Amino acid sequence: MKRLTWIPVLIAGCAQPPQSQPMNVPTQMANLPAVQIVYDQRVQQMGRNEVIQATHECESTGLRAVPIIAKRSLGGAGQMSEMIVDVVCMPKFKY
Repeated sequence: MKRLTWIPVLIAGCAQPPQSQPMNVPTQMANLPAVQIVYDQRVQQMGRNEVIQATHECESTGLRAVPIIAKRSLGGAGQMSEMIVDVVCMPKFKY
């Protein structure tokens, strides 16, 4: 008999409509600054010998060389050219 008295209480508890309050959860996305593309006119292309030397330095320490590439506009006609601005040593992946 006691079990039957709990069934209406459980049904009534589940039948309550949820409280309609707006969620005021602070998110990290709202606090992030806006990202802008930076155009730097002072970036210079690495020479061929500099790239080769940097690659050999990475390979001599057992790492792999990853070139950092930037794009530049040629002649204002909308044509883009790639240039190597830095070489970074990263660990090798073995599968």
